[in-house]
Amino acid sequence: MPRKRIEPTIIVKRRYGEEEEEHNSAWKLAYADFVTAMMTFFLVMWLMNITTVEQRKGIADYFNPVALSQSNSGADGMLAGRAVDKSGSLSTPNAPGEHSVPVAAPPVVASLGESDREPAGRKDPMPHPPGGQNRPDRDARAELEALLDRQTAALTEQQGLEKAERDLRRTLDSMPELGSLADSVVIQQTPVGLRVQLTDQAKVSMYNVGSAQMNEQGRRLMRLVAGAVASSPNRLSITGHTDALGYAEGAKYGNWELSSDRANAARRELIAAGVPARRIVRVEGRADLDHLDSANPLAPQNRRISITLLKTAAGE
Repeated sequence: MPRKRIEPTIIVKRRYGEEEEEHNSAWKLAYADFVTAMMTFFLVMWLMNITTVEQRKGIADYFNPVALSQSNSGADGMLAGRAVDKSGSLSTPNAPGEHSVPVAAPPVVASLGESDREPAGRKDPMPHPPGGQNRPDRDARAELEALLDRQTAALTEQQGLEKAERDLRRTLDSMPELGSLADSVVIQQTPVGLRVQLTDQAKVSMYNVGSAQMNEQGRRLMRLVAGAVASSPNRLSITGHTDALGYAEGAKYGNWELSSDRANAARRELIAAGVPARRIVRVEGRADLDHLDSANPLAPQNRRISITLLKTAAGE
């Protein structure tokens, strides 16, 4: 008896509820339309911002199918947005009694000329006026150049003051005949300029006690300082100082008058030694307010004359 053939069993598994993912580019078209619409919107906003009311009116007339043109075209060309005559070009084609004249509409451009009016809400008619740079850039560049010029001038002036200090010290070292007078000269670089102080010592004084009359030692020191500062263009300030030793109570003459008179006497000696009078811009007395030796108000070093070569900023 023949054996019956057994067919293999085929099992097909089907899954339901899962959709095949669509692989197409339809969303790119929608996104491109959206980006184009946004670009158009911002372009319209930009045009409204940089144009004047008359220019916007001219643009509207250009796209108006009823009125082909108006008296103002919206452009700032040769005629600055105005027609040849008061009536302008024809309003409607083939009007009764008139002939239609084809008019080539001028391109709508934003003018850069001086006649351009400022749009509302803007200080500058265009973000980039003629010259390649807008006003803030030009102002910033001018301020930077002015700052560099001031810094260069200040550096040159400081070098001149340092040279004057070296010359004065070199002069003191080359004059051994000054003896103890060399110790009476105190040289300092200060924020306002080069300060040269001529002080009294225990046995060496420029003035007699209580007097504004300068002695020979004081005049010698004045001539020394005058020779060192004569070539400098800086202006001069002269200040007189005294120690804390006061006058009798009720006296009509005190340290204020004495310090001022001594400063004025120093001014006269400098002028006599060759310093131009116009360079001296300040002469004052400080009495006993500013001691050189604050720990000892009666020290002779507190009796002094301060001569300052002023920096330009301090001398103004």
